[in-house]
Amino acid sequence: MKTLNTAVLGCGSISRFHFSGLEKAETKIKWVCDFREEAARPWAEKYGASFTPNYREVLKDPEVDVVNVTLPSHLHRAVCLEAIAAGKAVICEKTLSDNPADSWEIVQAAESAGTIFYTSYMKRFLPAVAKAKEILPSLGRLISSHMRTHQCWGDLWNGNPEAGFFHTPNGGASQVRKNYGGGVLICGGSHLLDLANFLIGRPHRLYAHVHTPPDGRDYDLLAAVMMETAHGIIHWEALAHPLNRIGFLRDGWDETIQITGVNGRLEIFSGLWDQPESKGSLLVHYDNATGQSTEHRFEPSSPFDAAIASFVKNIATGEQGDQSKATGYEVDELIAHIEKSSSQRQATDVIWKS
Repeated sequence: MKTLNTAVLGCGSISRFHFSGLEKAETKIKWVCDFREEAARPWAEKYGASFTPNYREVLKDPEVDVVNVTLPSHLHRAVCLEAIAAGKAVICEKTLSDNPADSWEIVQAAESAGTIFYTSYMKRFLPAVAKAKEILPSLGRLISSHMRTHQCWGDLWNGNPEAGFFHTPNGGASQVRKNYGGGVLICGGSHLLDLANFLIGRPHRLYAHVHTPPDGRDYDLLAAVMMETAHGIIHWEALAHPLNRIGFLRDGWDETIQITGVNGRLEIFSGLWDQPESKGSLLVHYDNATGQSTEHRFEPSSPFDAAIASFVKNIATGEQGDQSKATGYEVDELIAHIEKSSSQRQATDVIWKS
């Protein structure tokens, strides 16, 4: 397989997982880009890469095959469009953009250019999720699904914090809003929306309630959604909470998927997303024909590494593979419809652009 030359644009906290994945996929990390030289230099030195604060310098390099975008989402549109125009394959961190119109523009540009393009929703590559996808057809007709991500963000239900990541200053924006574009719906819920699309199928109608504290904060703490699909109802929830010892590993992280069909049930339990080196995942399969439940316990492994390995393999062979270019757009469209339904306090049909 051809060794790909890659570039990483953005060296914030999420980038360490992408550097790891690109290294383990045996790519040549040729460029590291960030306007903060102090954030980028250690990575450039580690991989013997060139540093630049200007991403356009990277895009001008004809030897760069893949651009890995780990910038804040509000910067994705411009960078992705320019990377596509420059003929680069793109791996972009979620969310694809701030709104479905921009995301669809990126997807259309990649389609028109024939560019291989991925939004890195890496939880598809959790071992328990991959195994569930394999077993899923045996459940027969799906009749009900429950998905929740309950994430321990500290005590945010008793007022606006006086300082820190979740403080919304008077007349300003919180750091969580600046970095990620919103609260638990976008930060945590976006991955679970992708898994709803991946495992069950795209919803055609939904009813949602999103709770943003009425004290001047600019982010939500709860999103609860009922989604209608061709494969039954999905009961879906994202919650920021202060409970330290809930979840299947009793570490405050409770991300659970339950899919029920006429022939059985699947239950997926995943570990804390940023500790893949130490926290594994679990799949429980109940088969109604035998009356037996089987536990599939998976050792800790990084879904980031698995996702990037898959993307790199496909790019090297010139194939998009199973994951659609539209993956990121589909999540952003659902987020927009959830926000619309909540603001209008009524159910809404999901209008897909494709």
